[in-house]
Amino acid sequence: MKRRNNILGLCLLLSLVFSSGVFGKPPARNPLDWLNELEKDVLGTVTEGNLFDRLTQFEMVLTGRSADDSLVDRLFYLENLLYSNQPHDICLLYKLQALEWVLYREMTPGALLSRLEKIELFLYGQTFSGPITKRLERLITQLFPNGDIEANWVSIPEGLLVKAKMADELSSVTSKADDEFKFIIAETLAVDGNILFPKGSVGVGVVQSVKKPGNLGRDARLSFGRFKIRAIDGSFVNISFRSEAYELNRSYQWAVAASALGMAAFGPEGILLGLAVKGKEWTMPVGTEFYLQITEPIRIYTLRDNRR
Repeated sequence: MKRRNNILGLCLLLSLVFSSGVFGKPPARNPLDWLNELEKDVLGTVTEGNLFDRLTQFEMVLTGRSADDSLVDRLFYLENLLYSNQPHDICLLYKLQALEWVLYREMTPGALLSRLEKIELFLYGQTFSGPITKRLERLITQLFPNGDIEANWVSIPEGLLVKAKMADELSSVTSKADDEFKFIIAETLAVDGNILFPKGSVGVGVVQSVKKPGNLGRDARLSFGRFKIRAIDGSFVNISFRSEAYELNRSYQWAVAASALGMAAFGPEGILLGLAVKGKEWTMPVGTEFYLQITEPIRIYTLRDNRR
């Protein structure tokens, strides 16, 4: 009976989350999907067990303590801790990426925890135990003077160009609509010495549609939907193909890679790719470079690079 009441209570909570939001907040995502995403970002995998036990364990990994708040408030707190910068309170991803920039001058791939362990191994030859928050604070105080990261809030205009490269292969044979793929920032993007997107930062794109080769020699085509990447401060930035990126992709990337990849061309809206081998299937290999543009103005908490 107690188990049944617990299940009914959970169902009621989830229905409130989806229907009207909690405590004045906008409607939240599915809590299970939400936790899955956070675990993947931090641990690199989804753990086993029921939702509440997993959330408690995840809190212990991040902060060393478990909160007594509602399910949704706990998830909001953890997401903000990871990705949202407030006055005098910078997020965990920003701290990690500031450390990586100082040590490597680029970002490293992988989940947050594995990246932290790589830094500890690089500096001390061993990894440490304890919550991620304390481990990052220890590194920040040791690598930055007085534990202060020199940073600025910078307003970024729409249309700024970003050079990227493919981290996953795309193919008109195997790719499907709504497939996600990863891309990497190929060159660090900075404005007046303020780092916005360090080299090695990983973003995600989505395949919008796939067209097979036609009988009359029509090339295979892939249509790309949205692209999204986190800036150095952890904030999500939407980027896409725009007119300047379109021209650069045509004149630079595809001309350079034509001998190896075939001559691909973006459509006038910047979303279509094709292969200039008539009537053939098409592949975009790992490492293929291309340009994108920021599609909206955004304010980013940048990292000041004094070595430029």
